[in-house]
Amino acid sequence: MRSPIALEEFDASCGDINEVVSLPPATFTSGEFYDFELDAVFGHEWLCIGRATDIPNKGDYFTVDALGEQLLVVRQADGSIRVQSNVCRHRAMKLATGNGNARRFKCDYHSWVYGLDGELQSAPDLNDNPCFVKSEVKLPEIRSEIWENFVFVTFDPDIPPLSGRLSNLSSYLANWGLSELKSASKHEFFPVNCNWKIFGDECYHCAHLHSKSWCPMFDTASERIDYDSLANEPEKGIIAYDLVSLEKDLSPTRTGKNLQPVLPDLTDDQRRLLVYVTVAPNLLLIAMPDKVKYFMWLPTGATTSVFAATWLYPDSTLAKPGFEDEWKMEVEDLKQVMVEDVYAWESVQNGMFSRNAPRGRYAPSEVVLVRLNEWLVDKYRTADARAAADASVPAGV
Repeated sequence: MRSPIALEEFDASCGDINEVVSLPPATFTSGEFYDFELDAVFGHEWLCIGRATDIPNKGDYFTVDALGEQLLVVRQADGSIRVQSNVCRHRAMKLATGNGNARRFKCDYHSWVYGLDGELQSAPDLNDNPCFVKSEVKLPEIRSEIWENFVFVTFDPDIPPLSGRLSNLSSYLANWGLSELKSASKHEFFPVNCNWKIFGDECYHCAHLHSKSWCPMFDTASERIDYDSLANEPEKGIIAYDLVSLEKDLSPTRTGKNLQPVLPDLTDDQRRLLVYVTVAPNLLLIAMPDKVKYFMWLPTGATTSVFAATWLYPDSTLAKPGFEDEWKMEVEDLKQVMVEDVYAWESVQNGMFSRNAPRGRYAPSEVVLVRLNEWLVDKYRTADARAAADASVPAGV
């Protein structure tokens, strides 16, 4: 479909940080624009849906609902990861929920049974029917790729592999050993009443919204923000900035320092960083001296989304005596930050419905949002041009 908002409307949201304004409010509220954007961005991009290290053993699986597609992510007998439809090929009932380990997947409706590889193994009353070819029935596979042990999927068969897009980011984060880190807890999505774009990460709000939560734990007076982080590749949807501290090993904890051992391969300079990287459209990484946190989100409607957050550590840290108590303490210390973020996201969403909703100016520290705008608007233009080209082709050609 064509963009229901004139493309010229987006020009004011791209360009010099001193001149641009935010996206039109309708991009956060309109169901018609949401349908356009869902295809323009999420239908033609790589989406992060979880962590391969959460399913290390044969038969381990987790499920996720993404853009209306029910997905089943399974560790195969050969160690590979397969992402497949989580919908029975008989009457479309969901096969599995949550996460766990299985030798096979059985539909509760009529007991159709599928192997880990999605092949149909049994269909009661049809197994010996000469008109039914069981070997031809298999759960559809979704195109997927593993990057640093994150699982990505795409519904576009033609876009380039993800590995090329993220190769420079892999190099930048190499000393964090991202692929080897394990989750302190498996990710769980929770609903948030806001459009997915409102999750856009920036540091302007920290000293204001989080003045009584984040700021007392992290010494902002001794830091600077490098918005020209070498991790940046905005044209690829990789939008990054580094918090650079004078001291090593600072983290937002009640002590102001890391609670866990420093990651072993970090240089002294890297131990002074908190690296924030958005991999558009739906992943945020925060690389710290002792861990990496990651956040994911998926749209569920024009004004609703789901959100998840997880903390990654080396095996040695996870096995350390007292880790569980220290980790839970740190999560609790930062809980208020999350509460404040959700409050702000949902309040902004409510404001977007106002007939007086603004297209406000950006502060210099919101340059990361302008970079995201430019990536998004490029997607909008591409999708609109594709729809225009399709409309010019006579039916049946």
